[in-house]
Amino acid sequence: MAKFREPASNQGEAAVVNSLIRKLRPYAPETSYVSERPSTIGARPLSRLRPIKASMSVAGVWSCVALGVLLGAALPQWPYAKACGWWLGLYMAAVEIVVVAGIWAARASWKSRLGFAHVIAVCTIMWGLGLTAQEVLPRIGYAKARLAWRCHDGHASLPNAAQLAALKRPDDSTSPAERRATR
Repeated sequence: MAKFREPASNQGEAAVVNSLIRKLRPYAPETSYVSERPSTIGARPLSRLRPIKASMSVAGVWSCVALGVLLGAALPQWPYAKACGWWLGLYMAAVEIVVVAGIWAARASWKSRLGFAHVIAVCTIMWGLGLTAQEVLPRIGYAKARLAWRCHDGHASLPNAAQLAALKRPDDSTSPAERRATR
């Protein structure tokens, strides 16, 4: 196979084209990121890359994460009745604060490049959404037991044993030994 050689005039033109391409793309992967021109005061740099700056300190990010985790851990021990009315609204607001704290911590940990803190913050968000679902789903008809948003007769009670027994099927109320005896 014959080798193809360019004429001498084309090699000079190719060298000029290559130098122009290098000027257009000064930061190709095979070159360094150092500016080719000398630094002058007031001159704009060739690179628009900026160093990544963390939005918060590491301690600040972990304190945001800890705030969400502590609030989320405290909510299952809510000291007031949350069956209906204003106390339910206050509880739901506290649960949403857990979700917002988790989102805040997730954003701060993402910007600060703290992976483990981000995982914990996302778990805090999911915990808050789970607490929300625990209160909302029985009130919108998704669960077997129905609960009310507003209090009737001053308060709405949680289902007691008699109401739960009424929800059971008749076959479930007897033990297997009693069912065999009646046959």
